[in-house]
Amino acid sequence: MVRVFSIILLVLAIGLNANALSMRDLFKALKKQPVTTVDKLVLKESIYAQKGAVSQFYPKIYGLSSYEQFNSPTSLRPVTPTESAHITKTNGAFPFSKTISQLGVEVDMPVFVYPLFSLAKKAQAMRKSAEEKLKLNILRNEAVLVSLNAKLQYLEKLKKAMIQRKKSLQTQLESIKIGVKTGRTPEIAALKIENTINQIDIEINNIETSKNSVIAGIKTLTSINITHSIPMHQAQNLKEGEFFSTKPLQYVIKAKKYAVDAQKARLYPSFYLKGFAFRKFGTSYNTDDSVIRNYANIGLYMQIPIFNKTIYTDIQKTKSDYLKSKFELSQLNIELKSDSESLNSQLQILKNSIVMAQKSVKNQKQLLKYAKVAFDTQRMTEEEYLRYEDELLSAQANLLSLKTKRWEIVSKLAVIYGNDLEEIVK
Repeated sequence: MVRVFSIILLVLAIGLNANALSMRDLFKALKKQPVTTVDKLVLKESIYAQKGAVSQFYPKIYGLSSYEQFNSPTSLRPVTPTESAHITKTNGAFPFSKTISQLGVEVDMPVFVYPLFSLAKKAQAMRKSAEEKLKLNILRNEAVLVSLNAKLQYLEKLKKAMIQRKKSLQTQLESIKIGVKTGRTPEIAALKIENTINQIDIEINNIETSKNSVIAGIKTLTSINITHSIPMHQAQNLKEGEFFSTKPLQYVIKAKKYAVDAQKARLYPSFYLKGFAFRKFGTSYNTDDSVIRNYANIGLYMQIPIFNKTIYTDIQKTKSDYLKSKFELSQLNIELKSDSESLNSQLQILKNSIVMAQKSVKNQKQLLKYAKVAFDTQRMTEEEYLRYEDELLSAQANLLSLKTKRWEIVSKLAVIYGNDLEEIVK
C-alpha cells in the first residue's frame, strides 16, 4: 500500500513539474544546448585571436643551445688585432676550435611596426562581431521556440475544437439513429454523419502527427521533452529601433576596414630591436686548452619595402572584400526595412482580424444552436446542418491560425530589432 502511494505521489510530482514549465525555462535550456555552445566557442576563438594580435607587441625571447663540428678551426667570436697580438706574445690559447658548443638567449622585439596596430583593432572588431552573432543566434533560436510553442497551442486548441464538433455530431447521430429505427429518418442520414465523424478522426490523427513533429523540434533546441504547449502571453510591446540583425556584419566591415589599413601600413618602415647573448665553449687548436668566450649583440633595425608587388595586390584584394561587405550591409538594411514595414503592417491587420474572427466564432456558435433546433424539427436538411458545423470549425481554425501568425510576426520583429524575448514573452 505504501509503495502504491509513493508511486502515485511520484506521478503527481512529474505532472506538476511538467505543468510548472514556463517559456523562461525553455529559454534557459536553449542556452545550455550544443547549438549555443558552438557559438560560444566561436566567440572564445575570437577572444584568443584578439589576445594573439596584442601579443605581437611583446618581445620574443628564445633560449638556445647548440653543438657544432667544423673541418677547420673556427673562431668562438671575432678577435681584435690587439687581443690576437697579446695571445701570440704570451703563447696563449687562441679562441679557435673545431668543436664549438654554446648556451644563450635571443631577443626580438617590435619597436614600431605600424600594421600591428591595425591588426589589433581588426581582431577587436571581429571579437565584437562574434559577441553580437552569439546574441543574434540565441535570439533567433528563441524566436523559433516561441513560434513552435504557438504552433503547438494552435494544434491543441484545433484538436479540442474538433473533439467538440465530434461530440456534437455524435449527439445528433444518436438522435438520427432513433429516427432510423422508427422509420422517420432514412438510414443514409446516419451514414453521412458517421462519415463526417470518421473524417474528423482522421484529422485528429493528422494533428497528433503534427504535434509530435513540433514537440520534437522543441526537444531538439532544449532537450526538454514536453507533452503539451507552454502557456505564454506578451508582457511587453516591441521596441522599434536600429536593425540589430545587422550588428555582426557592421563589426565585420570595421574589421575589414582595419585589414585594408594593415595592408597599406606595410608600405611604411618598421623598426625592430634584436639582440643575443651567448657563452661559447671550445678547445683551442694551438694549445688544446679549453677556451670560453662570451659574445653578445643588440641592434635597432629598420625594414622598408622598396619594391614588393605583393603588397599592392593584397591592398586591392582587401579593399575589394571591404567594399563587397559594405554593399551587402546596404542590401541587408534595405531588406530589413522592407520586412519590418511589411511585418508591422501585417501585425496591425492581424489585430483587427483577430477581433473580427472572435466575433465570427461567437456568431457561428449561435447559428449552430439555431441549426440544431431547425434540423431536429426537420426544418433544415442534413447537408445544411453539416455546413453550419463545418463553418464553426472553420471559424475556430481561422481564429487560432491568426493568433499563431501573430506570434510568428512578433518573434520575427523581435529578432530584427534585437528585443529580448525573455522580457516580451512570459
